[in-house]
Amino acid sequence: MANDIPQHIALIVDGNRRWAKERDLPVWEGHMQGMENLEQVLDWCSEAGVKYVTTYLFSTENWGRNEQELYYLFNDVFTRAFKEKFTRLIEKNVKFNIFGEVERFPKGMQQGLRDLVEKTSTNTGLVWNACLNYGGRTELVRAMQRIAGSQMPSEQITEQTITDNLYSAGMPDPDLMIRTSGEHRLSGFLLWQTAYAELYFPKVYFPAFTKADLEQALEWYADRDRRYGK
Repeated sequence: MANDIPQHIALIVDGNRRWAKERDLPVWEGHMQGMENLEQVLDWCSEAGVKYVTTYLFSTENWGRNEQELYYLFNDVFTRAFKEKFTRLIEKNVKFNIFGEVERFPKGMQQGLRDLVEKTSTNTGLVWNACLNYGGRTELVRAMQRIAGSQMPSEQITEQTITDNLYSAGMPDPDLMIRTSGEHRLSGFLLWQTAYAELYFPKVYFPAFTKADLEQALEWYADRDRRYGK
């Protein structure tokens, strides 16, 4: 079974708001519960032998949401999670990275994120990449700008050149992409890296995503015949 475990799981954390609305709760309560569950999901992935988990937490398009929701999301949910809750990752040997441009977020949230990156930088366990203010097209534009800035001759640019200029440089591409809540789209998530990922769409909202749900996804993945176009 170990050989059938995905080395890298990409996870779109979806359904927080719908989970809250179905329970007549404020939408930020759904986000809070999602963050509570995320720590458990990371633990379950590590226990299963997964080496990398990349989570889509806030996209470049999400800035269009209600201002009150964004205020609570940044100043309460995210800031509390990254300054307090996720500090346990240090003892769990998790290495934390950020994919995206965080300068637009509140200062307290930015500091919490950067502190967690620094404090986990030498950890050697599960690698967790949090996508915040992230968009797949924006990531590709950023990669192209970096390549153009290097003045590399166009005939020398290869697929590997692009890969080496993405946020995920040096990491394997995702083997399995999971999007909770039943939606069947990537929404700009890791557009380059997921070219040959297996795509799994459970209907459960992320706050209610359980260890059994993850195990079911891993069983589904183990049954896939990955031919990479061959």
